[in-house]
Amino acid sequence: MQKFNYHCHTSHENVFDGQNTPDEMISTYKEKGFTEVGISNHCIYNRIFEKIPKEAPSYFHNIDDLVDIHKRCFDLIDESAAKHNIKVYKGMEVDFFQSKEWRNDFEIILKKLNPDYVIGATHFLKSKNNDFICNLYVLDQYPPIPEESMKELLQNYWKNVVECINSGYFKFVVHPDYCTQYGLSVTPEWDECKYKVIEALHRTKTACEINTKSIRRRGYPSPDWWIVKELIKKEVPLLISDDAHGIEDVGTKFAEVEEKLAEFGCKNRFVSL
Repeated sequence: MQKFNYHCHTSHENVFDGQNTPDEMISTYKEKGFTEVGISNHCIYNRIFEKIPKEAPSYFHNIDDLVDIHKRCFDLIDESAAKHNIKVYKGMEVDFFQSKEWRNDFEIILKKLNPDYVIGATHFLKSKNNDFICNLYVLDQYPPIPEESMKELLQNYWKNVVECINSGYFKFVVHPDYCTQYGLSVTPEWDECKYKVIEALHRTKTACEINTKSIRRRGYPSPDWWIVKELIKKEVPLLISDDAHGIEDVGTKFAEVEEKLAEFGCKNRFVSL
């Protein structure tokens, strides 16, 4: 079974959404027999957050504020890592945005923080002109969105996933079909968008995680098993991630995914950082 995990979350100063401290998470991975762990708290930055209501304390529109909180958390991770016989990496799960402004700011963030790795994600529905932006996690708190408007938002979502892959910033991408966890883009008309994601992963040789948090929530992973099979056909490197937000999630469903990957004949695995 895979003995590393590079996608998990911790608590820190009521900003990040993990439930346990870095020390508690690292010690639990060690107890579970993992040899490497990467802490990847959310890096959610965009200047437009200054102009909209803040949905979560982890959203930032100021680079210095974001860098400051991540540096303090990185220090705690280093302190905790020194106490445990397990390789620990400092990473970030980054919400990718397509604008040149965002890219320029993100490159400043990378230089200031110098994380061991970054992983790419898309959690938001966003209109082209930025008059609407919403994390899918809180979409149910918004008034119902008309069908045509939702279609445009979802098209933008899938384009963002492809551009996230094309950017070359990320060691791997996480839950690329995240929107399906909320009952969106689940009909066959969206398969073309999903195949564009598969092709982008293949073309760029970017790795993709198989997220077991989705198994815990809905009974199958993210991406869905049929996408996993297509990724295997395209020889896209795959790795398993638990996306743990608490110690009870550490290493869950890894054995189940390993069995499926063996059944599907997967031979191209992301080995380690």
